[in-house]
Amino acid sequence: MKKFLANHKSRAVRWLCATCCAIGLPIGLVYAQDTVTEFDPPIVNYQTASEFNDLIEQSTRQIRLTAQVNDNGDAWQLFRRLRPAIRDALGTEGYFSPSIQRIVDETVPEDVAPPLNINIEPGVQSKIVSVDIQFDGEINQDEFAQRRERLKTLWLLGVGQPFNQADWSASKDSLLRDMLAKDFAAATLSESLADVDPEKNTVALRVVYDSGPVFTFGELQIEGLNKYPKDLVSRYNTIRPGDRYEQERLLRLLAELQGTTYFSAVDVKIDADDRQPVNVPIEVTVMESDSKRLGLGAGYSSNTGFRTEATYQFNNLFDRAYSLVTGVRVEQKRQSAYADVFLPPSIRGITDSVGVAIDHQEISNLEVDRSSVGVIREFNKGINDFRLGLNFQLEERRALGINFGQTQALVASSSWTRNAVDDRLNPSEGYIAFGQLAVAAEQFASDQDFVRLYGRVQKFWSPSRENLFSARFEAGTVVASARRDIPQDYLFRAGGTNSLRGFDFLDLGVIDQGVLVGGRRVMIGSLEYTRWFDGGPLGAAVFTDVGDVSDNWSDFDPKPAIGVGVRYKTPAGPIAFDVAKATDQDNLRIHFALGVAF
Repeated sequence: MKKFLANHKSRAVRWLCATCCAIGLPIGLVYAQDTVTEFDPPIVNYQTASEFNDLIEQSTRQIRLTAQVNDNGDAWQLFRRLRPAIRDALGTEGYFSPSIQRIVDETVPEDVAPPLNINIEPGVQSKIVSVDIQFDGEINQDEFAQRRERLKTLWLLGVGQPFNQADWSASKDSLLRDMLAKDFAAATLSESLADVDPEKNTVALRVVYDSGPVFTFGELQIEGLNKYPKDLVSRYNTIRPGDRYEQERLLRLLAELQGTTYFSAVDVKIDADDRQPVNVPIEVTVMESDSKRLGLGAGYSSNTGFRTEATYQFNNLFDRAYSLVTGVRVEQKRQSAYADVFLPPSIRGITDSVGVAIDHQEISNLEVDRSSVGVIREFNKGINDFRLGLNFQLEERRALGINFGQTQALVASSSWTRNAVDDRLNPSEGYIAFGQLAVAAEQFASDQDFVRLYGRVQKFWSPSRENLFSARFEAGTVVASARRDIPQDYLFRAGGTNSLRGFDFLDLGVIDQGVLVGGRRVMIGSLEYTRWFDGGPLGAAVFTDVGDVSDNWSDFDPKPAIGVGVRYKTPAGPIAFDVAKATDQDNLRIHFALGVAF
């Protein structure tokens, strides 16, 4: 009876790797000085079932390429080297009793290099007759009874299944990963045994996991923080001393810190020493990025035309890690400048900011100048992002020689976004939802009372890698006695990329004294199908959009459009190039977009 016993000790593995590296360098140097003689590799023919050809070819490739066969004696020597390699390769698929024979061509002289013909009969594939999973350590406590049973359900190789090395390794790894992910940071696979009976063609499996003790988190230990306040890292940390160890929480902290502009590199870990499992310090090592950044950019949008932009960012305003972000953007149809100050998040994960902005735009013969100042508070809970804001805005409108005068509004707003998708940048399953409420009152520095409600949802589903369907719906209403004294930002316009394709940017609204302005009602729907070629990054899309903007629902007149497009997946989101035509328009419209707009 043949037994395979493997002890998985990380210390032993590290020693082995270090030893190999230590002896590998001088050997490599000596070999590099030798004269290399080129020779043709021997001809080796395997006669076996086709499903084993690739396995055997790959497993014996190195031996064949380094062998030199000049006569029949060399051929026998090569066969003796290949035979155990073939046996081991078949063993990884559960064939432990193969017949491996050399077929000798008697017509070839002894002093001539013959082709090596090897006949391989794999035999009977061994089946699993038993699986014994045992646990040592604190995981044997009563509170982990359900977890022990759940861990056993992760095992891939069940009784009656054929043995194969891939599932044997995957089964062992899946249980260990699950244990390491929560509570047991020092868990190990202390014993693994595949007991093979070649005569009965059976395999009995046994594994023993040592969970070690239950780990709890301690305080942060921060290295590399010099110019920023000492509490900056802790503001992103939601882990409290005494919390049970969870690998996911460490990864979340790592992602939060990497997502800031304060650091160019971040490492988060604990020392999983099973002798000191209680209140283990969280070791955070950061490399601070340059606190000052200047950015220059140029681009094109089918909505607002060509643009150039300059930005400046300073991440340590008042030596308190306040982030100042300023910029100037010049587009063909819009010009703007802004300055925002972002505070680091509070211990509860709340982020506050304050900003000012000025903006000029001229679209569909309507010229709008606006200036605003506002404060925003943001926080999130899981996949839900919340925002509260207070914004004061002055606006002046002119069109076709008509001066509509100046309006002002102090608007309190709240919004909610839910990202329930598999990938935020390239979604294929799930949905994204957004809702917003904005309120203004004449008693509080506004020219008119109004309430604005707006919602948008987009659903994605993908029955296969090649096919993607998406549906979008948005609707909004402004409750007010009139719209004349409401700033355009709080009314509705539609048309263009990410809105209603087939129309120019903001080409749908209502007519006021011969000028197109925002309306109080909007509703837009969209259906799209994308075919990814061979499941790759390039795809083609067909779509239809329909919607309208009006002052009253009774005047609502849905306008449909259809189109086709090209899609290309990038790490920053899909690039979309669309050609669309509205049924009541004569011309085709071209639309270009990057990412999923929401």
